[in-house]
Amino acid sequence: MRVCIVCEKDVEGKRAVPVKEDRVIRLVRAAKRLVGIAKMNDLYVCEADLPKHSERRKGFEKSMLFASVLAALLLVLVLGMIVLSGNFEVWSLVSAFVIAGFVLVLPLFKYTPAVEATALPPEPPALFQPVNPPPVPPQPLAPSNLRPAGKTARKKRKSR
Repeated sequence: MRVCIVCEKDVEGKRAVPVKEDRVIRLVRAAKRLVGIAKMNDLYVCEADLPKHSERRKGFEKSMLFASVLAALLLVLVLGMIVLSGNFEVWSLVSAFVIAGFVLVLPLFKYTPAVEATALPPEPPALFQPVNPPPVPPQPLAPSNLRPAGKTARKKRKSR
């Protein structure tokens, strides 16, 4: 079944963009299979929800970038403090990496997957399209219907 990830409705027959199958989605699917609740739906974003999804994706990317910079700074700061103190222990090194990993995992709680393409696929052609006849150019009137205005006026004058 094809399901929109934003509105969670079926997108059969609608225009929609497929979602990329990345590591996070594969991990979630594997965990659901393990528990026995996997539905194995095909994930899409429908045309109506595409702007909302792109905003959420940009927010996720921004928070992931911020978290990675913060984790790197924390890691360098803690490792620098360990080296400067001269008291090197394995547990302090492990704790530095655990803290950095925890900071990197936090943005995944608002994870928004990427889509295959930024533009919608073209609309499929309809089976029965109405046939519009080509425009007909205006036809000149028949010569018998054409009377110059001057001759008609002269005939009336002669009859008087």
